[in-house]
Amino acid sequence: MKILIYGAGVIGSIFAGKLASAGCEITVLARGKRFQELQEKGVILLRPGAKKREQVFVRLTDRLDPEDLYDYILVVLQRTQVNQILPFLSENRSPNIVFVVNTAAGYVPWAEAVGKDRLMLGFPSAGGVRAGGQVTYFIGKGLMRAFQTTSFAEYGGDLTPRLKTLVQIFCRAGIPAVAVRDMDSWQKTHVAVVTGIANALYRHGGDNYALSRCRQDLALMIRGIKEGLMALSRLGIRTTPPKLNFFKLPTGLLTIVFSLLMRTRLAEITMAKHTQAAKPEMQALQRELDRLIQKSGMPTPSIDELKESLFS
Repeated sequence: MKILIYGAGVIGSIFAGKLASAGCEITVLARGKRFQELQEKGVILLRPGAKKREQVFVRLTDRLDPEDLYDYILVVLQRTQVNQILPFLSENRSPNIVFVVNTAAGYVPWAEAVGKDRLMLGFPSAGGVRAGGQVTYFIGKGLMRAFQTTSFAEYGGDLTPRLKTLVQIFCRAGIPAVAVRDMDSWQKTHVAVVTGIANALYRHGGDNYALSRCRQDLALMIRGIKEGLMALSRLGIRTTPPKLNFFKLPTGLLTIVFSLLMRTRLAEITMAKHTQAAKPEMQALQRELDRLIQKSGMPTPSIDELKESLFS
């Protein structure tokens, strides 16, 4: 299987290393310093607590030409980076283009750029931090999947052979994945949750351990997430996946749960470090959520208070 990973950040590096180790023919599109790091040292991954690093050398490129053909192109970029590469994706003739991008704004511009028949969607249950050319990472396995599983979908919602093949490729690579029918609701739900968490972290300078000790802000975070999900519900958008309906539990109980979660290395690497490195993306996602909230007509005082730190 010939796959292009368009983007060499944390998620792109995790995908590249794991898929290459599973036997896929991987090319990573990278530029600048990251291109040089990958050229000299390859993809270097390290699980917290593991003694041995995983090192994989992959093919590299710094451009996507129209005649470059891949079985799948995985676009693994921040929301704010996508629009500038749409012309290159539009000109390329690869049959399957998978946008693994955080958004609550829908997919019409992407469908117009690459065509509905080529467009696929995804979102990772993975995270980490990159430093010195090495990515320290987590992948959503076991109990972590109670919150999120790597998910893929067709633009039209069908469960097609190419979608099932993509899911199988990831599962074989040690990245548990599932096919979903309604990625738009899935991602809108996700944005309502992650913006609440990120904004609470920003109130503490991105320090998850400090947030874990502040029950007041944790409760504010939970109320904000509940408001976001209720606003989506008013628009007819169901909480997806349904397991995230656990946010309907009492705020006091969820505050205790997240107090424990925020004390972990998992929260530091997959939540706190990401929010510190991706504030422009979080601002873009909050604006997308704000437009949905405005459309719903629902007052959201907790969200309004939370996002003050995001835009300060």
